[in-house]
Amino acid sequence: MSRFKAPPPQAIPVEFDHHEDFNIAHPSTGLESWGLVKVTSQLLQQPGGNIYLRAGKHIGPHKGFGVRHIWQERGHDLVKWGYPTVYDVPRFVSDIIVHGTNIVCEFDSMKGNERLIVLRGRKGCAVLAAWPIGDDLLYYSVVTAYRNRTPNGKAVGMIEGFQIPETPKAPDLAPLTEEDMRDGSRSACLANP
Repeated sequence: MSRFKAPPPQAIPVEFDHHEDFNIAHPSTGLESWGLVKVTSQLLQQPGGNIYLRAGKHIGPHKGFGVRHIWQERGHDLVKWGYPTVYDVPRFVSDIIVHGTNIVCEFDSMKGNERLIVLRGRKGCAVLAAWPIGDDLLYYSVVTAYRNRTPNGKAVGMIEGFQIPETPKAPDLAPLTEEDMRDGSRSACLANP
């Protein structure tokens, strides 16, 4: 092996046995949809839609989609960037696909719909492929995600994200008085709303 070539990433664990079309839940929201493509330019002649990250498959260099493809293509880099296993690929993608992030299009259509690129500065880029739902709707599947490339393209949209569910807050506690400590009354320490 050449000393200049990156070592291959760890093999995908046997337990990661999802079908290639299985939707991976967003690590923060727990939802299957990772947000929405919101079209903001008349240059793009296709509708927006939900974004999904699939378990995917890796066919070969630059051929495939989803988690398996991203790991096989970029796994050695992901380890260096702080995403050490295939199970961290969704976290890497979620660092790119966030509310308000710009979307550009290079306008080199494949299969009639344009591929879109989500730009997140130094965090990276994610390529989205559009797929039809019925006659006039689309959904977008994450093909790949990477760093180190600035795509040429026109701004055509932005990510509309979902709110991360809030965890319930613990009740505010009032300071304990000496009397509370003496009689063991814990109910007295809850603050009045």
